[in-house]
Amino acid sequence: MSGVLSLGIYDKKGKLVRVLAREATKKDFFVGLNGFITNWDGKDDAGKPAPAGTYSARGFAVGELTVEGIAYHGNDWMIADDSPRLRRVLALELRASGRLALWAEGADGRRQLVRMDQAGEFAGKIPLDPEIAKLAVGDDAAAEKPGEAPPRAVIAGGKVALVEKGETHPLPLPDLVKPLDASLGREDRVWVIDQTAERTEVKEFSRAGEFHRHLAIDPAEPAPVRIFASRTSDLIFLIEEKTGVQRVRGLALETAAKDGPPGKAAVSTWKTVLTKSIVASDTFATVAGQLGRPQPFKPEDKIRVRLVPNPLFQEAMQDLDVQIGIDTKGAFLRAPDGLPIRTLTETPVLKWAVMGREGGKAVTVFQSDGALVEEFKVLKIANTMAFDAGDYEWAGK
Repeated sequence: MSGVLSLGIYDKKGKLVRVLAREATKKDFFVGLNGFITNWDGKDDAGKPAPAGTYSARGFAVGELTVEGIAYHGNDWMIADDSPRLRRVLALELRASGRLALWAEGADGRRQLVRMDQAGEFAGKIPLDPEIAKLAVGDDAAAEKPGEAPPRAVIAGGKVALVEKGETHPLPLPDLVKPLDASLGREDRVWVIDQTAERTEVKEFSRAGEFHRHLAIDPAEPAPVRIFASRTSDLIFLIEEKTGVQRVRGLALETAAKDGPPGKAAVSTWKTVLTKSIVASDTFATVAGQLGRPQPFKPEDKIRVRLVPNPLFQEAMQDLDVQIGIDTKGAFLRAPDGLPIRTLTETPVLKWAVMGREGGKAVTVFQSDGALVEEFKVLKIANTMAFDAGDYEWAGK
């Protein structure tokens, strides 16, 4: 049977002691007259010497198996295989070039600078020194190396302040309850996220403290926690959050406020030019109902498959309850005793992976590294044959 081999060493009780070969090919063995030859040094998977006794060597040959990528779930930033796997957006800014610059945390926990266009299309990323990655201001050159930052609005001591040329000056902005974040916009307008007991609001002031407008935020929607305004146009970006969800929205002023009927406040209209969400996926339970199914997907702890008969081993098992496992390299199929059988995906730092049948012969797999959920279809999962290489006496060392 052509394919790959996985071979394990087992003690008399049937416990897996050592994974001796994992998805090995002919080149990984010595080729003998009647088969493949390999050596065992008498140690277990932890590197400790195994006690003297009888051990068996057995495993599986796996033929052609097909894994098809189907969809991404829970992360709107992920639109292609080479898109950045963003777990959390930390800060963003609209550059003079018209592109977005995002400071984000990747699935591996590292900070990175990611360039996007205004539609949210991936335009390249730059690994950053951790200290530089804390910056959220400046042009492309300033973002890549330390430099003097332009004026910016910040929250200092619970108040809105202006940082300019290394000095911090409080701004006289009236009627703020609990400002969460602030940003300088066009014509030095000051945008503030203000949290009250009833709601979170986005307000715009002049530097002198004159109130201009506010944006109403639906309490049922994610609440804004950070704001970034364009210095050249009436365009703002909000990072908004609620339990389990982070959303980035870009809003452009469509119609300026005009005087309305007596007794009613003037109203501006805003157009959403960008919206991207990340749904927390640290566990399957948090995303189980958001996988595009009419009924929630039900993972199976094991899936029974009928094995290919082994003509050299008449007593070989006919059925195998395969399970799914993860390690630092990705997701894989394994036997119930823990022997890895076949790699399914090569996504590092996975947090979980599940599988199940949804009709037909294909097996559906979902996995997540905490940044997004990936969906796969696995075909020919039963193209597997069991083999037994016999028992051996180990004298110990």
